Amino acid sequence: EAEMKASSLDEAVIVANNSPPIKEQFTIEFIISDIEIDASIFLGINTETLGNLELGSMLHSKNILPCLLSAVDDAEITGLSVTVSDIVPPTLSGFIDDGIDHLISTGAVSLFEMYEKVLIRAMPNFFQIYVRDMVNDFIDDALDVYKCPSNDDVELETYIDFRDMFLPSAEAALAGGSGDGRHGNVMPWVMDIIEDQLLSSNDEGLLVINDMLIGPLTKSQSGVEGALKLNGTLLDLNKEEVTLDIWKAFADNLRLTLSDLSISGLDTLRSPVKLLEPRSSSAHLLENQLSLGTIDRPLDVSVQFGIQVGGATSPLASDNIMDLQLTMPSMEILAVLFATVHESRLMKFPLKDALNYSCWLSKIPVSTESSTIDVGLAMHYLDVLFDEGVMAKTKCVTCSNSWLEDLNSIVEFLDENKFISGLKSKALAIASDLLQGDWMQGVVDKQITSASQRCPHDSAFGSVVSDQTYPKFKGTRDLVDGILYAGFPLVQVIAVIIAQKHSSLEIAPPVDMELEVPDGVNLIDLTDMSSVAGWADMALEEVRNYLGGTTESSDLGITIMLQSFALDGNGLLNIPIEDEGFDAGGVKLSLFGVTMVGLDSFTFFDVLKASGPNTFGNSVKLETLGVTLKMGLSVEDDSSEQERMLSEQGPAANEMETITVSFILKNVAIDASLLMAMDQDLMGELKLGSILDTNHIFSCLLSTVHSVGLSEFVMEIGDIEEFSISGFISEDTNKSIQSTTEAILAEYKPLVLSTIPAFTSNTIRPILHDIMQILVGTAKDDGACPEPETSLDGILDFRDLLLSEERAMELLGRGNSPYGNLFSLLYSFLEDLMSETDEIGLSKMNVLMASLTKRQSNELGDLYYPGDIFKQDLDIALNGLNAAIELGVSNLRVSNIDSLGAPVKMLQPMVGESSVLNNTASIGVGPEPFRTEFRLLIKGKGDQVEVHNDLVLGLGLENVGMMLEVLAQIAEQPFLNFPLQDVLNLQCWLATVITPALDKYGIRVGEDDSGFVLKNLALAVAEARLDIECVSCSSPLIVEMASKLGSQEAVEDTTAVANMIFDYLSNLLGGDFVQSGLDKLLNEAAMKCPHSPSYSQNFPGLKYDELILSEKSEDSYGFLIAIIA
Repeated sequence: EAEMKASSLDEAVIVANNSPPIKEQFTIEFIISDIEIDASIFLGINTETLGNLELGSMLHSKNILPCLLSAVDDAEITGLSVTVSDIVPPTLSGFIDDGIDHLISTGAVSLFEMYEKVLIRAMPNFFQIYVRDMVNDFIDDALDVYKCPSNDDVELETYIDFRDMFLPSAEAALAGGSGDGRHGNVMPWVMDIIEDQLLSSNDEGLLVINDMLIGPLTKSQSGVEGALKLNGTLLDLNKEEVTLDIWKAFADNLRLTLSDLSISGLDTLRSPVKLLEPRSSSAHLLENQLSLGTIDRPLDVSVQFGIQVGGATSPLASDNIMDLQLTMPSMEILAVLFATVHESRLMKFPLKDALNYSCWLSKIPVSTESSTIDVGLAMHYLDVLFDEGVMAKTKCVTCSNSWLEDLNSIVEFLDENKFISGLKSKALAIASDLLQGDWMQGVVDKQITSASQRCPHDSAFGSVVSDQTYPKFKGTRDLVDGILYAGFPLVQVIAVIIAQKHSSLEIAPPVDMELEVPDGVNLIDLTDMSSVAGWADMALEEVRNYLGGTTESSDLGITIMLQSFALDGNGLLNIPIEDEGFDAGGVKLSLFGVTMVGLDSFTFFDVLKASGPNTFGNSVKLETLGVTLKMGLSVEDDSSEQERMLSEQGPAANEMETITVSFILKNVAIDASLLMAMDQDLMGELKLGSILDTNHIFSCLLSTVHSVGLSEFVMEIGDIEEFSISGFISEDTNKSIQSTTEAILAEYKPLVLSTIPAFTSNTIRPILHDIMQILVGTAKDDGACPEPETSLDGILDFRDLLLSEERAMELLGRGNSPYGNLFSLLYSFLEDLMSETDEIGLSKMNVLMASLTKRQSNELGDLYYPGDIFKQDLDIALNGLNAAIELGVSNLRVSNIDSLGAPVKMLQPMVGESSVLNNTASIGVGPEPFRTEFRLLIKGKGDQVEVHNDLVLGLGLENVGMMLEVLAQIAEQPFLNFPLQDVLNLQCWLATVITPALDKYGIRVGEDDSGFVLKNLALAVAEARLDIECVSCSSPLIVEMASKLGSQEAVEDTTAVANMIFDYLSNLLGGDFVQSGLDKLLNEAAMKCPHSPSYSQNFPGLKYDELILSEKSEDSYGFLIAIIA
């Protein structure tokens, strides 16, 4: 621009003092071709100053150059050379007057043409000398003038508002931010560049960031573009050192692991996409939306799942690692991050630490109890969406169980039945919970807390990290729900795979086994157990017949026994379990109850059938057989809505909730052959005190076994009635599990049922066989079969021995089960049997009595003892009659023993009495009397009489009442240390009784109520009928009597005589004569008992001085004289 006006000088040619100036705006155009510039620059940058430049100063674009220049200590252009090959003459245009325009342009061209070559030659020197100096002067001035602004005015306790950080001022204001541009314009400009350059789509529809950033970064981490690999163990749940023996028999430990997570296809990002987009409703929320996967390049997620069942001797020992893979053609992730960043610390962030991840984290505070607002870094919201077409696959990495290699076909079936989609939804919900939960927050907080120690510019750099407690991994209700959702069908899947593997196998024949037995061992011959006891074979056969026989109620004996002894009112066997359980990640699972179902449905029971010296055959059939497991499950999770509702209803977060798993089969048949090498000597040496607690019986019996084997085990199943789980899980999960179960059973149940015999005989039999070896080995360990209690050294208390703790306390016993629970269980069974009645009011003990008597006499209810029973010579002096009488009884038959009335009381402890047992019974009740028949020989010869009567005397008794109290003081230590080998030795049992002191005549001295005493004996009969059959009778009255005994008068007389006899017997048994005999037996018992220290093999018996007895009263033999007469 040029301004021209007339001159104001007087001598000027044109003078126009008042005329306005003329302004010319013109353009000069230079065109230079082939420019070559050579410049040398000296630049002295202070790296410390540059590194200490604060981020906050660089967020405003106007501050970038001043801040960069503030780090330059010295700058100078040391050389500047410019050369050109041609300069086009300049043109001037834009003058007001065209003439002037033409005149000046023409003149400029003419003038330039005159000096062009000079200008071209002078240009290098011009730039080197003049221009270079001018630029250097400018640089010097600029370095002195430009300063980088500080950030000292930022408030210390404020947090970054991401709306003001990432959005232009106008948009920030609309979104709820301040909109005052407090954080500059650089970050909005960067976000625009990211959106335009990185988040734009290429020709394939994928984002540019895939090739520019994600691909290189993932390759540097995993070696494969688009893949992320997290090697190593991610989750390890381990149950070590199982304490319960029954579980030890299966496995010593259980371990579940997740490892080696791999995600591929991360470089398939596509629109729509959001990255760090501030939410208008909050200053600290950043929305993110990522869409990944295409049909050609799906997103693949794989993780290795390990299940290890440990123990060197475990029959179930296995070590399987499987690769679980999920292929997703399309996935969309919606994530909202919550983050608070200290504004002052971020604004003062030095550029030198821009690539230090820890320094960025250190700008985020960690929430503490004193925090007034939410601070920190957390996942505020997470959701993952999938399109259809998700595929699941499995592959064995290392599998000791080869059948797992066929899992894919079943997985495809489950996918068709919507199981995989349900599992996917639960897995995503679980992942969302975990990422938003306390555990992940603790992981983040730990990283943030330690970040300051790793950030060089932080005041805490290099300091020791203080010990802090962060939340441990805790399973959520949804996690456990998901595991149960996956685990329950998995068990069924495994069953199907096993069935497929066994579909081509036949039922295995019995295995030939040789039991390992030490030399010289005396084994029990199962085919001839008379070596154990003379009656052992009879007893075993009787037990087998009773258990497998049909009772009056049409039930088998085993059913009646179990119902009376073990089953509850619903026919269930409840087995309490004390299990420490599985505790990991805040989830505790313990088994506290096992219920056997169907043990009252036996239709065939033939067990303990000796098929060889060491082999028992067993065969049973049941209409129903099942098991119900009751487990307690607690989850330390109070975050879910379901947990909140449960808490309102009662259970707290850490209280056990019950899970019930039921598995019930129909029409079950089992055939098994058990081999057992049982040491007769070891069995005999077992002490009674070791097995008084039923928990020790099994281990003690096994301790006498040298070797055991299962040579055959075949099971057949007619149907699977139920396989279900209930409790804890949500209603939706329960419905899904049931739906999946129904689908699996509908498809595969025929296959499973048909392969059960082959599966049990080929696979289960060896497992059970191995378990038996472990149980036998465990039983031989020290302490497996305990020694009897040594602290008990008094007199046995029958109340504590025979009764439950509560009932013993009621009778003033100790009530602490000092003798275990074996006898109380047996007595409880006996009590139930004694108290029950049949349809005509008789005791159900008659069933047992009939069965026992048939074995002896081959007739129900009868006992028969042929031969001489009793013989005695008597000298009688009565009213001047002196006679020598010979009495003999033989061929005794007792009939209708199975006529006991109800109730029967036997061995009943009494209140306040530790050693007294009450016995009350009635016999001959019902349509048939109790009858005793024997052959009686009466021979008498005296001054005035000589008789010889040989006759069969029968006595029928109706409703005989019997009552007897017995005092039996048994010493505790001999009782507890009683060996089983002498259990049938009466002398050994008598040796446990307190021995009374006797004088030289064998008469008791001291206390009357000690040792063994028959007290309060009473016998009475309602009606007695006597019948006589003479074999050879010399007394006419006996022949006449035989014909008249059936009359009513004779019945009444016989009843009176019978009661007289009972009175006599009561007095006799309760008198001194019998008591003296008992006392002598007690004193000799220890010398006749093989395990007693006082035992003498050839003991002749104790000798006593003969006692001169007083003559018997006449009444004592009056009834005999009546018979003779």
